[in-house]
Amino acid sequence: MKFLNTLQNTKFSSLALLDISYIVVLLPLLLMLKIPMLFFVGVIIAILIFKSTPLKSIGILFIFMLGMLALYLSLYGAFSFRGLSRLKLFLELLVYILIIVVAMQRLTREINFYLLISPFLFLALSLFFYYGMLMLIYIIFELFLLLWMILSHRMGGDIKEGFASSMVMFMYSLPWVVVLFIFFPRISFEHANYGFRGETIQRMGHDGTMYLDSNALLVPSERIVMEVGFEKEIPPAHTLYFRGSILYIDKKDHWEGLAINAKRETKPFYATTGLPIKYQVTLYPTQKKWLYALDMPSKNIKNSILDRDLISTVEKSIKEPLHYSANSSLSAKFYDILDEETFKASSTFESDHNPRTYTKAQKLQKSYPDIEKRAKALKHFFKAQNLTYTLKPDALDINHTTDSFLFDTRRGYCVHFASSFVTMARMAGIPARIVTGYKADFINGLKNYLPVKEKDAHAWAELYINDYWVRFEATATASFVEEDNQEVHSSSFLSKEVNLYLMYVKYQVETWILHYSHIRQLQLLEYAKNNPTFVAIFVMSLITLLLLTFVIISYFKRPYYSSKTLATMQALLKRLKKEKYLREDEETLHQYLIRYAYKHPKKTLIYDIDKLYEHIIYANENSKNKQKELKILIKKFLKE
Repeated sequence: MKFLNTLQNTKFSSLALLDISYIVVLLPLLLMLKIPMLFFVGVIIAILIFKSTPLKSIGILFIFMLGMLALYLSLYGAFSFRGLSRLKLFLELLVYILIIVVAMQRLTREINFYLLISPFLFLALSLFFYYGMLMLIYIIFELFLLLWMILSHRMGGDIKEGFASSMVMFMYSLPWVVVLFIFFPRISFEHANYGFRGETIQRMGHDGTMYLDSNALLVPSERIVMEVGFEKEIPPAHTLYFRGSILYIDKKDHWEGLAINAKRETKPFYATTGLPIKYQVTLYPTQKKWLYALDMPSKNIKNSILDRDLISTVEKSIKEPLHYSANSSLSAKFYDILDEETFKASSTFESDHNPRTYTKAQKLQKSYPDIEKRAKALKHFFKAQNLTYTLKPDALDINHTTDSFLFDTRRGYCVHFASSFVTMARMAGIPARIVTGYKADFINGLKNYLPVKEKDAHAWAELYINDYWVRFEATATASFVEEDNQEVHSSSFLSKEVNLYLMYVKYQVETWILHYSHIRQLQLLEYAKNNPTFVAIFVMSLITLLLLTFVIISYFKRPYYSSKTLATMQALLKRLKKEKYLREDEETLHQYLIRYAYKHPKKTLIYDIDKLYEHIIYANENSKNKQKELKILIKKFLKE
């Protein structure tokens, strides 16, 4: 209400309304402008502020030359036909050209169709550079403001009337938008490069290598790598292993995967045993080709390749947020028949690189002929070494990494545990390999939503036992866990909890609004079919929305008066209008009432009303008693 009162009797020129529109639509684009173009925009703003007269032809020409120079410097190095073939760079060029042309036209201080339509062009172009909830909310705000400015222009610059009319139009459309949204989902263009795009921040991703030196896998960052929405609740914590890449070859200071020509191209053995589960993944840019799915994938992810090791990859590096559906059978093992190449790769080791480990492994092999018992004995050996899990390990002897870890430093994190476990397993006659991916933290989840962070990057071992690859969590053998994190205060816990709820809301809105497709619609309708309570809540929510829009529309459609006295007089004026007695142009209210009294001499009460009205307005006696007296006189007149 205070906001509307502030706008009372406020009027803007058409140019001022246009400038407000430009400020709002250009704000997101200013964040992607290069420094030369930002300087050019600053020059234009300074000219508009300090020069009130239109710019002459020579000045317009100077602005054009300055703009072209800013454009050239902004795109220097990328300005080529090859560079412009990239959609983002081409669109950036369009933005720069549009800014230059708009600036030249605006400095003439003349409004034409081009100036009126260009704010919508800027709005459309901003959709190519930004993606996500904040941009969606800002777009809604931009659309409302542009509508507000258009209606204010049509109403002679009256900001208050334009705002009220905009609110009424928005409220009229809101229920229809909700209904149309539910029953007419967004069309999905899988390979389109437009819409809410532009996520350029690169996340850490696995690439088929794992280092043991200073380049070891350790990214203690809270940055979100992927967001997972489960069909039901989040599965148990011990099952939250997201499979990334498989490593076979020990290069002393790091591990690698099999060469491409050695990769098995035959059909994989899908996991069929375990808890079946469906989920949706939003994977943020990693600049890598690996997708992540829970162990063990039971179905191929659309538009991806699933190899015999149950690793999913795509043809091109992931440079934009990728949304995919996945299916898994939550299990710590899966059936596989090894070919000669894979068996050899998962059994190879160099005994002279880690002689102490080799001696212990040979004793295990002789003591436990049964391979399952031998694997259990290997776990017990690791536990007996009193190893410490720490994010600040001592440097290993790169030439003897497993010996150095198991018998000297005894300190490390997942990469050191997994590497040493696989090496010793091979020495004990058990084929083994390393899996890198993410071990999600259950406490980060909320309802069916689970964010996976860079710090959740993990490595674990898989041993080949009786025709099954079996997962072994080597880090679980640590006898001690060193607390590397500083003490966290209660306020930090509170902020984390609030942040988790915000991420949950963001994910749900992006999932159901930004990516609401025909498949989502069918899921929603199926859920409604099996849940009458949901239907009842939805109907009640829709009714509440209708009531809310009705209240808001009624509020903004009611007439606004400059004073309480004029509002009190409205009942009398409506009566006179009903009697076909209309007020003439530029006729004061006093003249209007006197003219009516002259033609209706018997209605003498109109003189008393006019006299009291004039007294309240011009004598500034706007007391409650006077207002009450005026209302009584008007009621008496209406009863005559």
